[in-house]
Amino acid sequence: MLRQFAKRRFRRPAQSAKTQREKLQCGLTDSDVPSKVPRVKPQFILPLAVLSGVLYFLGFIGFDQWYLEWIALAPLIVALEHIETGRRAFFVSWLMGWVTHLGGYYWVVHLLTVFAFLPLPLAVLGYVLLCLVQGGSLAVFGWLAWQLKRTTGLALGWIAPVALIATEFAYPLIFQSYTANSQAWMPVLIQIVDLGGVLLLSGVIALVNGAVAEYAISVIRRQRIRIALPAVAFVALAATVIYGVVRMPQIDARDAAAPKLKVVVVQANVGEADKLEKVNEGIEKYRTMTDIALTTPNIGLVVWPESGFNTLVALNADLTGHVATRIDTPMLVGAVRAEPVPDAERKGPEQYRVWNSILAIAPGGRAIASYDKVKLLIFGEYLPGYETFPAFYESLRDAGILPYISVFARGQSFAPLPVGPYRISADVCYEDILPRHIRNLMGPIDSNGTRPHAMFNGTNDSWYGPVEPRIHLALSIFRAVEHRRWLIRSTATGISAFIDANGRIVRQSDFEKAETLTRDVPMISAGPTVYGRIGDLLGWLALLAVTVGVFVRHRATRH
Repeated sequence: MLRQFAKRRFRRPAQSAKTQREKLQCGLTDSDVPSKVPRVKPQFILPLAVLSGVLYFLGFIGFDQWYLEWIALAPLIVALEHIETGRRAFFVSWLMGWVTHLGGYYWVVHLLTVFAFLPLPLAVLGYVLLCLVQGGSLAVFGWLAWQLKRTTGLALGWIAPVALIATEFAYPLIFQSYTANSQAWMPVLIQIVDLGGVLLLSGVIALVNGAVAEYAISVIRRQRIRIALPAVAFVALAATVIYGVVRMPQIDARDAAAPKLKVVVVQANVGEADKLEKVNEGIEKYRTMTDIALTTPNIGLVVWPESGFNTLVALNADLTGHVATRIDTPMLVGAVRAEPVPDAERKGPEQYRVWNSILAIAPGGRAIASYDKVKLLIFGEYLPGYETFPAFYESLRDAGILPYISVFARGQSFAPLPVGPYRISADVCYEDILPRHIRNLMGPIDSNGTRPHAMFNGTNDSWYGPVEPRIHLALSIFRAVEHRRWLIRSTATGISAFIDANGRIVRQSDFEKAETLTRDVPMISAGPTVYGRIGDLLGWLALLAVTVGVFVRHRATRH
């Protein structure tokens, strides 16, 4: 009798089919929602997302509080742990991403008012919309993390690195950036990118954030802290630091023993408006500064920034007297390369096909090779639908909107440019923030697998005001470490720089100041790094993992 009474008294009540179905639709199990475990109250979910957004942009380049990036994702992860639907996880994460980009891209208003000639209200609207689009990357991150937790049953702290790597690898952005970029000024922390690229460092940062979040969740729930995740995160961070401490002296010793090329960077401080409205005066400034620079003994290379020679020029043209009075030294010059459009291909009034190019000029003055920009910037170098609706864009120009927009052809070659006995990989403007593109440019150049000896970026940052050039410089640093080559940057109005193979800025110019920089640059002939060999394998693996996880989750929900 007592045994039967105990079974009836303490037996767990059966759950209705409706209750079970509702939990399945929400992706929950009984263990996910214990009735007596303390939880974050719903009114704190949105503030946690906003807090993550604020910490993220304060930790990023521009505000430079890099240490905040190691905890910036933790509040969002805590919020995701207490969200019951995928839709809410997506929009809460989008709020975090929107706040992040509102804090980081405020300089876009200057761009739209000064160079697109938009009235301030429209410029602000464009800025807000851009931040919504860019913020979608973190919305996808949060949604993926939430879905994978329901599929695998793992803690969000374990899942966060996979979700972040997949998102940063696959999500299309107008201005590409990575969580890892926040560590640009910390050389010892960024050395691991020669193993797995910026995605590897982003993954380590996400893992540490996940450990912090899991600790916070344990405190909130008054549960015993599980040591596995914090221990793995600590080991990953320690390994990152140790690798940097060991690797940097090795690279310094290699560079010290390499042959050197004395390079002069010419920054004439000719901004976008002057370059277009006072073409001859701008070119004359570059030519005068170049003539002076060429008097320096043992000069091996002179470089100009993007479209420094802002007039149509054909390949094989003799530029003696145009870029310098006498050319006895190789030059890399940003120019607008042009070819006549054959009559059979002409569809409009354009008589020339033009490229945003870097010309290689040999001693004697002839332009012997060019790199034509491949990754064109939307609304800056190409207009979507321009071939179909040219009259629409012409009407905008006539109205004073988008007056400085150019329409360039897209380059096709990835070949480096010859500089005497060496080969230098060239890229233009924002191409230096695109890891996959730079890896293509750094591929072998001959049957022996010899790779470019150094990298050159010619850019025009004068569109963006005083804030963006420093951000752009920071993002480019990672390319030098990924391939263990020096990066030479020449900009129109600053900041020009020499970046060594450890990602340190060894010399840089001031902003909006006419000056020349001179530096002996090691010409490296070493083979590819691990990242140079495997590329974004980490990104592909993460993308495969989240795709399988979401597919499994979808099937489980349907059935």
